Amino acid sequence: MKNISLNKIFLLLLFSLPMNLLAQEPVVPAQHNELTPPQITPATPDATAYRFYGEMGGGGSVYLNGKDQHKYSDGTYIEGGLEIKHGNWFGLIYGEGWTVQADHQGNAWVPDHSWGGFEGGLNRFYGGYRTDQGTEFILSMRNDSSLDDLQWWGDFTPEYGYVIPNTRDLTQAVKVQNLTGKFRYSVTAAPQSRVNESTALLHFGKYDRYSDKYTYQAMVNGYTQYDLAQGLTLLNGLELTDGTGQLFLVGLQGKNLAGRIWHHTGKGDSSHSGHESGMMVSAMVEAASGLYLSTAYSYAEHSRDNTFDTTTSYAQAGIWYEYYGGRFATALDSKFYMSNDNTGASNSVFLMQYFYWGKS
Repeated sequence: MKNISLNKIFLLLLFSLPMNLLAQEPVVPAQHNELTPPQITPATPDATAYRFYGEMGGGGSVYLNGKDQHKYSDGTYIEGGLEIKHGNWFGLIYGEGWTVQADHQGNAWVPDHSWGGFEGGLNRFYGGYRTDQGTEFILSMRNDSSLDDLQWWGDFTPEYGYVIPNTRDLTQAVKVQNLTGKFRYSVTAAPQSRVNESTALLHFGKYDRYSDKYTYQAMVNGYTQYDLAQGLTLLNGLELTDGTGQLFLVGLQGKNLAGRIWHHTGKGDSSHSGHESGMMVSAMVEAASGLYLSTAYSYAEHSRDNTFDTTTSYAQAGIWYEYYGGRFATALDSKFYMSNDNTGASNSVFLMQYFYWGKS
């Protein structure tokens, strides 16, 4: 991983690929149940179409060693939204809520304790225009960044895949994308923003101000995807921020194998200056209809300016089973840290039951 920065030149060159390539349907990989809802079609060209869809899950993780050995970390949640389409115009308002575990002193996010509250809010609130050629122009008051849309790209495992250090959960933002054809792209730009739930119209519990600590610098990020062959896609990602470094990402994904590498010049981890270099390889096989077996290996080096360097290194084995037309899914994942990992993190097992509505 010492030479990962050499990919910067390769990455920038690949961003210059021609954009006038043949059209085809968007590619949706079979991971994390990222099954996009079907296209909503108005009854007549002048009519407005609506769809309500969402999901809920019950379950979480159990730690196998460390200070939280045998303790349960809850992951129960519910989310849903209303999608609207009128001609070439479209919009979405989508909210989520999740339980918060807390100890007897009121400290939140503490494993193996009772529910201490309920946190929630809107994570997508935007409108846009889609041309007949598939180009979308989107303005938002709450949205994912382009790289966050592909947070799990190149990762077939259900839950524990390595989270790349990109910017997400934006407030005001502009997104331009075209997700049709052999060549696809998405670019998001946003000014400096701060999540301030103390001014929210709705409050969901005693931990409602949890996300007030997040302040994002002005940024632009995006990706390109190009189908090298049927079932084989190349991904390039880039993020530029005002003062918090840059992220370079490249990946390759096939039907059963995938990999990605990245380098961030300003993230030793989520709160320390420095840089991070990482890689992940993942494999998946559909053992039976709707039953996916997956495995992965993740490795990341965190070189920090103000404290000691660390290495993250772990392997995964997971199962994803979806049934009843994708309305239900059960996920099992496991994470085991390697001997070269020095983060002190705990091995863990994840189990979750999902239910989806509005998918058909």
